[in-house]
Amino acid sequence: MKRIAHISDLHFGRTDPAVVEGLVAELNRDGPDLIIISGDFTMRARTREYLEAKAFLDRLPHPWIAVPGNHDISPFRLWQRFFHPFRRYKRYVAPETEPVFQDDEIAVICLNTVRTWAPETDWSQGKITRAQIRRTEAKLDALPPGLFRIVVGHHPFMPPPWDEEARLVGRADEALDAFQRHDVGLTLAGHLHRGYARFAEPTPDGPKAELDRPVAEASARRLLAVQAGSATSTRLRGNEPNAYNRITVENGVATVQVRLWTGTDWCDAAESGAARCAAPE
Repeated sequence: MKRIAHISDLHFGRTDPAVVEGLVAELNRDGPDLIIISGDFTMRARTREYLEAKAFLDRLPHPWIAVPGNHDISPFRLWQRFFHPFRRYKRYVAPETEPVFQDDEIAVICLNTVRTWAPETDWSQGKITRAQIRRTEAKLDALPPGLFRIVVGHHPFMPPPWDEEARLVGRADEALDAFQRHDVGLTLAGHLHRGYARFAEPTPDGPKAELDRPVAEASARRLLAVQAGSATSTRLRGNEPNAYNRITVENGVATVQVRLWTGTDWCDAAESGAARCAAPE
């Protein structure tokens, strides 16, 4: 059995210190086998924000793996944004923006979905290139059989159930098709500061139905796209408190449970926050 904590959208520079301390305490108490961080360590990619993020990371149990978010590159210093966008991220967080983790039960492949510019006014939106999809497929092809496969990005791969027209990471459909062909069981992301989980293929309840049952079980080759809320930021959305996902992988099945901040401690969300999906045989 493997236990994973999925946290996202920390936003140092706009954090609640009590939540930060509570999260550090909870993760050290639980001692997960892996912590996955799906981006937005900082608010404006300032050095002091990265120093706060590094101090936080230094207090976490190991191992952990991460991808950058759109807030992790400077919105102000255009020279830095265009020519050295991830210099501070690589200095203070991790030297790679697309790391890979693998042990005897799971494999985690990270995708950097952040883009330095776009032909529109909103540069916060992410995109996956076809070259990235090909590289990810090659990494998946190289994995031994039997591992539960997880792909991590910052921007969402599936729309939230309350907004079917929400903006997704660019080429989300192409990426999901590739992931399903290569037996990926979970995608993990953040960006929207709200948590949800949806299957990437039709279910008995309808096409791409959201999880609205206490426990949802997925058959082999059934990909579940999981979003995390903001773990520590004060920039909350939709009346949701700070949250993160607790994931258990056992006998090829991943169970996702949302953990919510109550104001003084963390607790499990209602049963509707739980989901299960199975790894391919």
